[in-house]
Amino acid sequence: MHTLFNRLFYLVLFLGFFLPSNSTFYLPLPGVQLRINEFAFFVLPVINLFCYSPSGAIFKNSSLKRNIILLIIVVVFTEVVVKKFMYGQSLGDAIKAIRVGLPLFSSLVLITQGIRADITIVWKTILLAVSASVLIAILSVFVSLPIYPNFDDGADILRQQGGRLGNANFHFGLIGMYLLIQESDKWYSQGKLVKITAILSVFAIILSFNRTLLALMSLEAAYLLWNKFDFKKIMRIASYGVLALAVFFGAYANNQTMRNQIDKRIFSILEGQQSITESTVDGNREVIYNAVEEKLTAGYYLMGLPYKTPIFTWIARWSFQDDRHMTVTDTSIFTIILRYGIIPLLLISIILKQLYSLSNNLFFKTILILILIGSLNLDLLLRLNTTLFLALIFLITKAKINEQDSIHSKDQY
Repeated sequence: MHTLFNRLFYLVLFLGFFLPSNSTFYLPLPGVQLRINEFAFFVLPVINLFCYSPSGAIFKNSSLKRNIILLIIVVVFTEVVVKKFMYGQSLGDAIKAIRVGLPLFSSLVLITQGIRADITIVWKTILLAVSASVLIAILSVFVSLPIYPNFDDGADILRQQGGRLGNANFHFGLIGMYLLIQESDKWYSQGKLVKITAILSVFAIILSFNRTLLALMSLEAAYLLWNKFDFKKIMRIASYGVLALAVFFGAYANNQTMRNQIDKRIFSILEGQQSITESTVDGNREVIYNAVEEKLTAGYYLMGLPYKTPIFTWIARWSFQDDRHMTVTDTSIFTIILRYGIIPLLLISIILKQLYSLSNNLFFKTILILILIGSLNLDLLLRLNTTLFLALIFLITKAKINEQDSIHSKDQY
C-alpha cells in the first residue's frame, strides 16, 4: 500500500509542475476550478500522510511545527470568521483568499510532515518536471502546442508574451546556478540529470529577461566565487558564463521580438536612456505602491482586505479593455499583509528565521536569502512554485542518505 501512495506522490508532483504555465489546465471540481498546480499543492500533503520509505526525509521540531500550524489556523479563522463579521465576506470569498497563499501553506505543511516517500526519487521527479517545463516552453516557440488556452492556435508565442519566454519554474534557475558552481559531494548535486536541469533552469531565467532574477543570479555567482575562491571554480563560472552569454546574444541576434524586449528592459538602462527607477517604478510599480500606502493608512494591515476589495487597479489603456482589479501584488510582503494581516506576516517571518537557524547547509541558506531579496520585487514567497522548491531543498539537505553506498549518489541519471 505504501508503494502505491509513494508512486502517486511522484506522479502528482510531476504532473503538477511539468508545464511552463500554471494557468494551462484547470480541474473542474464541484463549485471550484483548481489549476493543476493548485491541485498538486492541495493533495500532496494528503498523499504524503500515506507514504513511507526508509529513504524519507523526516524533520521534527516542535516549535517550528507549532508556528506553522498557528499560521494556518490564524489565516483560516480570520478569513472564515473574522472577515465574515467585519466585512460580510462569504465562505466562497474566504476560500478564494486562502487559495492565494496555497503554495506557501502547502509547502510549510510538507516541512512539518517531512517527505515520507523516497526523497531521492522526489528530487529526481522535481528535476524532471523543471527540465520538461523549460523544454516545452522552448518547443512552443517553434511548434504550436495546446498549452496556452488564452492564445489562438498558431499564434506567435513570443510576440504574445512580449518577447519573453515565460516559465512557471524559472525561479529554479537560482537553485540551478548554485548546483552548477558549488562543487559538492552530496547526493543531490550529482548526476547528469542535476546538471541538465541546472543548465536548463538558468537558460529559463535568461530567456525570461526578468531583471530581478538576472541580478540575483549574478549576485549569487559572485558570492559563491568569493565564498570559496579557487581556480576550478573560476573556470567553471567562466564556462557557464560564456554559455549563458551565447544564449542571451543568440536570442538577441535571431529574434526581433526578443531583441525589442532586451533593448527595452536591459540595454535602455545600460545605455542611460532611462534609469532603473524609470524602468521599474515610474508608471508601473508606482501605481502599486500608492495603492498599498492608501490601504495601509486605512488600517487594513490589521486583518487584511476582504477578498472583493482589490489591492490596486490597473486602469485600461484602450477602450476595448476593462480595468483590472488586482487581489495580489508582485511584492510578497504587500500581498501577505493586505490579504491576511500583520499577524500572519509576523508568523511567516518567524518561520523563515527558524528555517534559516535550523539549517547548517550553505545551499539552503543561500537560496533562502536570494528568495527573500527577490520577494521585494516578485511574489516568490506566497503564490509561486518557489516555496515548494525551498521546502524540498530544506528537507533534502536534512535527509540522512548514505553518500558512499547509496545508488543515488552515483552519476547514473
